[in-house]
Amino acid sequence: MKPPETLAHSTLDTLPINIAVLDDEGTILFTNRAWREFAGDEDGEMEGTNYFTTTDVDADEYAGQAVGGIESVIDGEQDLFTMEYPCHSPEEKQWFLMRVAPLPDDEAGSAVVAHIDITQRKLAELAAERRSEELKAERQNLKQLVDRVDGLLKAVMGDVLTVDSREAIQQTVCDRLAEVDSYQFAWVSELDLRDETLSSTALSADHPTTLSIPLDADDPVAEAARTEEMQVVTGDIDEQHSRLADSDVASVAAVPLVSGESLYGVLTVYADSDDVFDPREQAVLGTIGRATAAAIDARETSRLLTADNVTELELQVTDPDVFYIDVASELGCSMEYGGSVPDGEETVMFFLVETDDPSAVCAVAADHPHVSGVSHVSTADSSALFEFTVSDPPVVSVVADRGAQTGDILVEPGQATVTVALPASMETRSVVEQVRSRYPETELLSVRERDEPPVSRQAFIANVEDRLTNRQLTALRKGFLGGFFDWPRDVSGEQLAESMDICPSTFHQHLRAGERKLLEEVFENW
Repeated sequence: MKPPETLAHSTLDTLPINIAVLDDEGTILFTNRAWREFAGDEDGEMEGTNYFTTTDVDADEYAGQAVGGIESVIDGEQDLFTMEYPCHSPEEKQWFLMRVAPLPDDEAGSAVVAHIDITQRKLAELAAERRSEELKAERQNLKQLVDRVDGLLKAVMGDVLTVDSREAIQQTVCDRLAEVDSYQFAWVSELDLRDETLSSTALSADHPTTLSIPLDADDPVAEAARTEEMQVVTGDIDEQHSRLADSDVASVAAVPLVSGESLYGVLTVYADSDDVFDPREQAVLGTIGRATAAAIDARETSRLLTADNVTELELQVTDPDVFYIDVASELGCSMEYGGSVPDGEETVMFFLVETDDPSAVCAVAADHPHVSGVSHVSTADSSALFEFTVSDPPVVSVVADRGAQTGDILVEPGQATVTVALPASMETRSVVEQVRSRYPETELLSVRERDEPPVSRQAFIANVEDRLTNRQLTALRKGFLGGFFDWPRDVSGEQLAESMDICPSTFHQHLRAGERKLLEEVFENW
């Protein structure tokens, strides 16, 4: 069994802490293995040397503090001395905690000196300090951003609220942004769906140059309109932007003006430095863009709600999968839409077809996968009335999903021209894009506004259809389109009753009830 002194030394050798025992003169009596390995003293030559004389107190402030602390413990002035200090090498950074404590009087020695490696703790503390400084800087940046957004937004919105038109809103925003020191020029473009171009409608300065950019162009303005997301480009800027700004442009920020599902254009801002549009600046411009779009949306909605007119779109659809385009193409005939009536989960669409062979129309339509039923109702002169039963009325159901209403559908071989009426609160682009998503080759032929009476056509039709049953509406449509109301009549009530699979008296009952409700709506409310 080892004597106690030997056992104590063996135990200290197992510790990862550098330990030395000093006498009251500072002479090193013992060092453990960790101390010897750290100091490169494998043979223990440091034992017997004086700790104080081997320490260069002038080397740095920590050496002098260490010697003074050890002496104070040996002299009984302190019961414990601790000090943290760095001990870096070219290869790595290290920190230690020096801990000096007195030994009991009956022990062979006066004090024990321990050097504990605290590098990991110190690195963690330094990382925490750096993160704290970063957070402080981020908070300061955020405060600056909030102040900047708040100031610019208040200035823009304060001016915007005093103007009364979309054009004035756009011009006000351009003028305000042009006053910002870091910006050169600002302009707003609107999308023309007829030729799919973005054209300048407001500029922050009077320049003879204007700009028109195709929607499919490789350009940040076009990209912002297509994606409805802000686009920032630096360095390689197209020359047309420099011409518009009348100066060299180093960076461009294109901000889509989006409110809800409506794109009201693109706000584009130029700068002569490539570091202007950083994330903070993009946040500011994004806020300005949303606020501007909301202001335009409010003005447009207010204008449309108080206007006695509607927007009418004329679309050309060439998709061969549309059954009425397919029928017209197969037979080389023309067709004219006469309305639709719900029939359970399906819909009956009425068309007047210029044909002298109704059976051929029925045969071609019956082969189409989207038509579940077709019947010839009547013939007058060279036009025959047909009803086509479908689960999803082509084009009609698509625009109805957007709240718009189909007016005329004129069908020629290979194409159909569709007239769509938009209610006052609707944005044109959303309707056109909805149709194009289903029928990609759709072309917008025209956009026009027309006056409506105090009770709009849409409201009148909606009121009538709410009052009529499906049978009454079908009887009226068949009677009107089939020539029952012409003189002389082109079709008899018996024929129309047969087409509805009801007896003549029931047909006339539906017809009279429908006529009464229609006339009541005309004379009482129109």
